[in-house]
Amino acid sequence: MLSPQRAMGQYSTPQETVDYMVNTVSRHLESQHEEPQILDPSTGDGIFVRTLVQSGYTPSQIHAYDVDPAIPAQYEGIHYAHQDFLKAEGTNRFDAIIGNPPYKSKRQSSYFTENRDVLAEQFQDIGVHNMYSLFIYKGLQLLKEGGILTMIVQDSFLTNVYYKHFRNYLLNHSEIQEVILAPRRLFHHGKADVRTSILTIKKAPAKDGHTVRLVDRLTYQQYENPPETSVQYLPQTVFKKLPNYNFAINVPEEVLELFRSHYKPLEHIVPIKTGVSTGNDGRFLRKADEITDAEDWIPFYKNGGAKDGWYYPPKHYIHKDWRSLSQNEKKFTIRNPSYLYQEGITCSSMGVKFSASYLPKGSLFGVNANLFPDKQEDLYYLLGLLNSSLVKYILRKVLNRTNMVTSGYIKKIPYIRPSEEQKSIVVKKAETLVEKKKENPEYSTEQLHQEIDDIIFDVYRIKEEHREEMLHFCENVLECL
Repeated sequence: MLSPQRAMGQYSTPQETVDYMVNTVSRHLESQHEEPQILDPSTGDGIFVRTLVQSGYTPSQIHAYDVDPAIPAQYEGIHYAHQDFLKAEGTNRFDAIIGNPPYKSKRQSSYFTENRDVLAEQFQDIGVHNMYSLFIYKGLQLLKEGGILTMIVQDSFLTNVYYKHFRNYLLNHSEIQEVILAPRRLFHHGKADVRTSILTIKKAPAKDGHTVRLVDRLTYQQYENPPETSVQYLPQTVFKKLPNYNFAINVPEEVLELFRSHYKPLEHIVPIKTGVSTGNDGRFLRKADEITDAEDWIPFYKNGGAKDGWYYPPKHYIHKDWRSLSQNEKKFTIRNPSYLYQEGITCSSMGVKFSASYLPKGSLFGVNANLFPDKQEDLYYLLGLLNSSLVKYILRKVLNRTNMVTSGYIKKIPYIRPSEEQKSIVVKKAETLVEKKKENPEYSTEQLHQEIDDIIFDVYRIKEEHREEMLHFCENVLECL
């Protein structure tokens, strides 16, 4: 059972992180002549309040809210209230807002259903998806013009499609100062495995030429002095041009340029489709080792793993009479029926590492991404492209930082047309890999895969100094994200 704090989305923030965030606020406020008013909107154990006082702010400058009636004021003399921050009234009240807001989605908290209509109206600009995005939006309303907000939040807002409108709102209504990817295991002491970032924004329209400081994943000791290779400065306007207004952190310029100059997404090159959702896999699907009468069953591809790249024997089957068996099943959904049974490419959808595999003719496929080129040479080239380290890097570093890669993200992969020679080389090597994997599922793909990587890097004109960085990222995705 979750503790009351965990149930409400509360996690204690490590002191090193709080120190950095307080220093960030202080640097912004040091030029003010009047006593600035600072708010912690979800005070919890009071670590931000205590650190602000220890940094020289008087209690009368500090305001703290918490919705939990069991949490007392953490410091005598501060302005403290048992207040639901999302229902706080007024605007332009504070010079700075700092804190660690709750991380709870609509599926995780009854708060959303209990306050559905109010939230829908108040946050219609960004959509109601998670507590932390609502806290940042509300914080901007309560900040004075020129005020500063710094919060530690989940990484999901950086690329998840659900936060598209939230990102666009930030780009249009704030001057983004800094995005830092916080230490990987920041909240493991609280048994919470979440990837987080520190977002710092100023309430002001972004000026022409304004640049954002972006810092890749850090350790605690690197907050004030991160490695030079981890820091990047980009114009805020760059994010307006990325798919879904994504926030890409420490990505080489030549990769970002793929989305700006003559950008052609993969969906303009090849049909990318989802297929059958049974609604009840336990009833309709059988594992390969459970099949005894093979002639009555059809291969069903739904999500290959990292080791299944290029080709893998079907792991699941569905009965050949699936249409009649599913007639009275309301949750059984068939999408893109004209593509069923076609030869193509099937992609993984869940997992740390992405992979793409040959989809044999006569198979069915699930709601993962599946590609259907007209020509077989295109099939094998695209199979090589999708399995390349560059595409895996782009998928996870630019398009989607989570472990779920759906068709919508595959569609946004930038496509650069190869030369005939480059295409021919990739096609031959991809064909060899598929045939070798058919003969021996344990066949080592490393050498041919590396040769394909080199060609794709050349096609996309990736600089030599960035190739090793991308290869390292693909080998260590979990740690590098």
